[in-house]
Amino acid sequence: MPQNLNIHQPDDRFFKSAMSDPDVVKAYLEHFYPKIAAIADLASLKLQNGVSLRPNLKRFEADVIYRCRFQGEADDHFYFCLLFEHKSKPDKYVAVQVGLYIMELLSSMVKKQDRELEPVLPLIFYNGKEKWMPQTLGELFQGHPHYAALEPYIPDFRFLFQDATRLSPAALLQLDLSYFRSVLMSMAFRHRQHLIFKYLQLIFEGTDGKEKIIAVTTYILGVAERSEAEFLKQIKDTTFTIKPEVMSTLEQILERGRREGLDKGIYKKSIFNLLKTAIRFPTLNLEELSDFTELDLETVQTFLSLQSQGDAAALRKYVLEDLLAGIPLNTEDEEKLDRLIEQLVVA
Repeated sequence: MPQNLNIHQPDDRFFKSAMSDPDVVKAYLEHFYPKIAAIADLASLKLQNGVSLRPNLKRFEADVIYRCRFQGEADDHFYFCLLFEHKSKPDKYVAVQVGLYIMELLSSMVKKQDRELEPVLPLIFYNGKEKWMPQTLGELFQGHPHYAALEPYIPDFRFLFQDATRLSPAALLQLDLSYFRSVLMSMAFRHRQHLIFKYLQLIFEGTDGKEKIIAVTTYILGVAERSEAEFLKQIKDTTFTIKPEVMSTLEQILERGRREGLDKGIYKKSIFNLLKTAIRFPTLNLEELSDFTELDLETVQTFLSLQSQGDAAALRKYVLEDLLAGIPLNTEDEEKLDRLIEQLVVA
C-alpha cells in the first residue's frame, strides 16, 4: 500500500461500488451466467437494501442485493433476488454466512402478506491469492460419522461462484470496452500487480466519468505494492486518452489521503485516551467520560457496556473493527492496546 494513503478493505469497497451499477451487474450475468441472463429481464434490475438487525443488535450487511423480473412475467412475485458476496480470501464457513442472508431475505418476504416467496441466487465473487472453491453446507458435514443418515435433513444450496484471479489476460481482453471490463481487470489482477500496470491504459479506457475514474484509481492505490511516486511515474509514462483526468484525480486522492491521515492520527489518540481514562478514573459516569475524551455518548456507552461484560476478545474486536476501522496500527500500538484491554477487563 502507498505510504501516505490508507484505504480500509479496498476490495470490498470497490466491489460494492461497482456492483451497485446495474450495467456492471447486467454485463456480469451475461458474461459468466448466460443461462440466468437469458431468463431474466435485466432491464428490471433494481438494487435492494441488504441491511438488517440481528438479535445481538450488531448490523450485518450482504454485499449487494438485486431484484429482477423473469422474462415475460408481469406479476411482482415473479422476481428473483441476486445476492452478491465478495471474498478476498478463502472462508471455510461462507455457506453459513450466505445461508443466513438467504434466510433473512426469505423471512422478509414471508412478513409481507402480499408478496410470494422469490428464489434467491447466491453469487460469490472471489479474487484472493489462494486457490479456493467454497464448500456447500452439505460438504461441510460430509466428514460427520453419521452423515449418511443425516444428509436428507441438512439444508444445502450451491453457489454461482467466480474466481477472478484465475481469469487470463487473454480472456479479459476479449471483453468489450466497458466499466465492467475495467472493474474485472483491476480485481482479477489484484495479486498479479505487474499486469495492472501493464494494462493500465486498457483499464482506464473503460472508465467513463469522474466517479468511475476515482473508484478505479482509489482501488489501485489501495492494493498496489508500489509507492505513490512509482504509481505517478507509471501513469505519466503511459499514453491514453483520459490521462489528464486520471492524473488530476490521483493527485486529489493523494492530497485527501494525507489530510485524512492527520485526522485519523488525532482520532486514534482519542480512542487510546478513552481506554487509559477508563482505567485511571473508573468512577467516571457515561456523560463525564464522554465529555473528558470528547467522544460521542453512543461510542462511550457501547465501550462501557462491553467492558462491563469482562470479555477481552469482544472488547478488542470492537475497538479494532469499529472504533479504529481503517486506521493503521503499528506493532507498538497493538501491544499497547492489548495491555490496556487486559487492565480494563481486570478492573
